[in-house]
Amino acid sequence: MNWRFWLQRPSIQLVLLALAVIGVYGHTLDVPFYLDDYLAIETNPVLQTWDWQQWRHYSPRRVMATATFALNYHLHGLDPAGYHVFNIGIHILATCLVWALVRGILRTPALEGRVSSQGMRWLPLVAALLFALHPLQTQAVTYLTQRMASLAALWYLAAVCAWLQACLSPAAAERWFWFGVAGLMAILAFHTKENTVTLPLAWLWLEIAFFPGRSRLLAAWMLLGCVVVGLALLAAMSGLESPWLHRLDDLTRETRWFDRSDYLAAQMKVLWWYVRLYFWPVGLRFDYALHHPPGWTEPAVIVAALGHVAVLGIALGFVCRQPLPAFGVLFYYTAHLVESSVIPIRDLVFEHRTYLPNAGLSLLVAWGLVVWLPDRVPPARRWWPGLTAVILLGLAWGTWQRNQLWRDPIAFWRQNVALTPEGYRPLAELGNAYFEAGRNAEAKQVAAQLIALLARKGWQPGQENLTWSEVVNIALAYSLVHRPEDAARVARYYLNAFTSPRARGIFHLLLGDEALVHKHFPEAERHYRQTLKYLPDNLDAWLSLGEALGAQGKLVQARDIFRTILQRWPGQPRARQRLALTEYLLRQRAGSSSR
Repeated sequence: MNWRFWLQRPSIQLVLLALAVIGVYGHTLDVPFYLDDYLAIETNPVLQTWDWQQWRHYSPRRVMATATFALNYHLHGLDPAGYHVFNIGIHILATCLVWALVRGILRTPALEGRVSSQGMRWLPLVAALLFALHPLQTQAVTYLTQRMASLAALWYLAAVCAWLQACLSPAAAERWFWFGVAGLMAILAFHTKENTVTLPLAWLWLEIAFFPGRSRLLAAWMLLGCVVVGLALLAAMSGLESPWLHRLDDLTRETRWFDRSDYLAAQMKVLWWYVRLYFWPVGLRFDYALHHPPGWTEPAVIVAALGHVAVLGIALGFVCRQPLPAFGVLFYYTAHLVESSVIPIRDLVFEHRTYLPNAGLSLLVAWGLVVWLPDRVPPARRWWPGLTAVILLGLAWGTWQRNQLWRDPIAFWRQNVALTPEGYRPLAELGNAYFEAGRNAEAKQVAAQLIALLARKGWQPGQENLTWSEVVNIALAYSLVHRPEDAARVARYYLNAFTSPRARGIFHLLLGDEALVHKHFPEAERHYRQTLKYLPDNLDAWLSLGEALGAQGKLVQARDIFRTILQRWPGQPRARQRLALTEYLLRQRAGSSSR
């Protein structure tokens, strides 16, 4: 018995897939929270309760993802390790489902006798390993908040596998059981993330590609017609005067910063960027600083759109002759349909959106390596395993290295700044990472770079469609370079724009600092008290509140504040000095009154 014999066994292949994922993600358990992790996990009050109504109010269309975060929170609080273990487990299960999907596809009537025994043995394993080890998947696995993308993909793939099993089942009872499972998985998917609404179309591609029949083909064209009509309606609804259309318009967009046509134009180029990153995963980054979509008048957009039409046309044309690669292409575009069409999302490009679609490209590439290449190039029958192994090892190394960057926020953001020097968010987050690490001199240097970038671009509050964390970091950058008026200008503009407690607390802190500089002590006191309402553990706000009270002659209240600080932060030097000064002034006042 040789290694090939053992590697062909399904149980061994599943164990290998799990070990492969653990091998490239096992060192990510200490990756800290990033950006939206603070909002979705650390400062999210609904995770502290099992009240279903609160979950629905917080995120009605992503309630399943919220439930898993709540489970993590109740098991191990805010320790990131437990959340990472859960994310890695999701990725292992999704990888196994890709393996199961390919195994099921190889049993369909359309492929009967068309795939060699070699392809039957190795195609599922290679496709699943490509999906598991690709560096492009790291953002959906290592970035904790994007569990929403990987968990939605898990339910989506489970629903596709169950539907396929139903189609392959000879007995009616068994067939309806699997249809029921597919429906249940679809419900879970729909309540995890909105991009899963394309699931019925994926089921239909299965029917068309692998269970050919005239009635199914007719149904396919009917469904495609509905999709086209739906997209046309979405594109037109912003200009139609009807309450329900306006409501539908609100539900099918994340931002009004740009219209549907411009967003679609941007996605024509972004989709090719995603494809390039899959086949050449160099230059991965968190933020691509693409905030302004190109219009349809740009020639590159037209060329990109024609390219997509050509690829889809070829896939549809070959769906009968080469159903497996055609299905991979159609699945890829179907899985991208929500986030890369006419539903505007604030960030034009994000790597985690490729997690589910990459299953389709993994199937396509695996077919090319295991089936097409040996059939078309006879010598490849001997060396294709070596080529495949080299590709997989290269992907595994890239994923491991990418995860190493995630472990160090400073290195992570520094690399992003090098790749996207004109991006606001990478610079702001790099400065914040330096500040959190206590490297204040470097934090101030990066803050100065950010301010210079903002000045070059002529940035003003409200000019960009930014998140609360980005605005907070811009305001803090002004504060770090000793420009309190500019920091307060940003804080004042956005004070009521966000509901995040962290954002409001920091904005009030910055407004208090400006008032303190200009000796408007009652106003400073008011803002610092508001800061402590939102951020009760903010030491700077406690210290500044004590100073604002002392400056107004409220020495007893100031003394109590400094005593509270020393109880919570024993030995705090600034509080100790201010307390001594306040007590001295109180003694002086008492002496004066006695005379």
